Amino acid sequence: MSDSSPKNPAALRHDAPRTSPRQAEPGEKLFEFLRGHDRFLCELHDHGQHCVEVQFYQNEEFLFSRRFEQAMSRTQTPREIAVQWAEEERKALEQPVRFVAKP
Repeated sequence: MSDSSPKNPAALRHDAPRTSPRQAEPGEKLFEFLRGHDRFLCELHDHGQHCVEVQFYQNEEFLFSRRFEQAMSRTQTPREIAVQWAEEERKALEQPVRFVAKP
């Protein structure tokens, strides 16, 4: 039989000290640019030898991300794939926003 009791029962009490919220680890800034009044930032987060994550922010708010793993290419590293993809996304994001009037 397994024991499913908590390792620290005092932590379950209503007056238990609160743990500090997890802090996001800053990534490596790849680039940032302005489009109108919006600031876009792209960071690389290295998760070890086999995975790199690209994160985009708009005005310091998380926008989207994508992970790149070694299995995606035999000839490029995850970092190389990530940088190439991020540059393509940058080109798309740098295009001015066009509003189309509905008839």
